[in-house]
Amino acid sequence: MQSPDLRQLLRPDLPLPLYHQIFNILRERVLSGDPPYGAQLPTEFGLAETFGVSRITAKRALDELANAGLVERQRGRGTHVIHRASPKPVRGPLIGLLENLHILAEETEAKVVEFGRVAPPARVRELFGLDPGEPLARAVRVRSRAGTPFGHYTSWTLTGHGEFNEHNLATTSRLKLFERIGIQLRQVRQTLSAVNADAVVAMHLGMEPGSALLALERHSYDESGRLVDLLSILYRPDQFTYQMTLDLDEPPSAD
Repeated sequence: MQSPDLRQLLRPDLPLPLYHQIFNILRERVLSGDPPYGAQLPTEFGLAETFGVSRITAKRALDELANAGLVERQRGRGTHVIHRASPKPVRGPLIGLLENLHILAEETEAKVVEFGRVAPPARVRELFGLDPGEPLARAVRVRSRAGTPFGHYTSWTLTGHGEFNEHNLATTSRLKLFERIGIQLRQVRQTLSAVNADAVVAMHLGMEPGSALLALERHSYDESGRLVDLLSILYRPDQFTYQMTLDLDEPPSAD
């Protein structure tokens, strides 16, 4: 945990704040069992020196670990791991994913390029199980950090709610809008790939047409298992790095 190499894992140019990047790094290590249950983590000052950040940033990262139930912090005794790692099948946690998406939305700016309720193309219509002509809410947004665009978002959402509109999409995270209009997400499936930027996307992201982009497609389902949101994101690889922490759920079989 004192390794100077940890500092190299931080990316100040990414949309996620440094404290949350440190939290993700520490969480991944605690969940894997290194450091193990009962181990003492570095102090706020020690962590700040290791990562080359302020004490306030280090403190917030440790507080987030405590809020996640992975460590216990006591004045005069320090921060100790209270998570017991055990071998289990790999599973990606939905709560952690939604938390990261919420922070990303709070720390960046979104510009709505297009919005409307329109009949989707055949592929999207089939994924949602709609009849021809049934509309979905379609939004095209560009998300930026400190004035630099890093992501082009195209979404199709199964809702006719009046509050799901262009103004709210520009000022409120979609997760908050989902909660407000009664959409409860229960499962998210993601697919990663790579594509080349067409002329329109390249213009919005400030790149040359044909440049390589990280492509993510996210399918979000409600309690009944119905697809309620389809999101396609094109990320500038020089401005965004995709990170994921995997949790473990059940002991593996002996087979």
